[in-house]
Amino acid sequence: MLKIKNNRIFKLIFFQLLILFILIGLYLFFNSNLDDLIMPKCFWNENYGVLCPSCGATRCLQNLFAGNIINAFYYNPFICMLAIYLIVLDIVYLVNTIFNKNILKFIYPKWWYVIIYFSIWAIYTIIINVI
Repeated sequence: MLKIKNNRIFKLIFFQLLILFILIGLYLFFNSNLDDLIMPKCFWNENYGVLCPSCGATRCLQNLFAGNIINAFYYNPFICMLAIYLIVLDIVYLVNTIFNKNILKFIYPKWWYVIIYFSIWAIYTIIINVI
């Protein structure tokens, strides 16, 4: 049994449980029909007829919460990759913090990860609007 000696680890575990409850709530929300009633229409698509970078994000998250990773990737590959990366990053950080390890630290975010990610996302948005 893991003894929680450090207040920091206790706070981290509490925060992780809070995130888990939020994800369960989002799962229940997205798998009901409530999101169709309160989600606004896409401003860019409605007014200008172009797809914004987050077009398909709601359907992507719906499929991710339902466990359909392949379908989620088809709706918006960048939101899907970002969600999967954040989940893996969270698990690695949690394991490294609790067990005082240094495994997979190369996946921790760096400033150039963000620049590359959003640059590719911008190019993808331009390409899907041209085609």
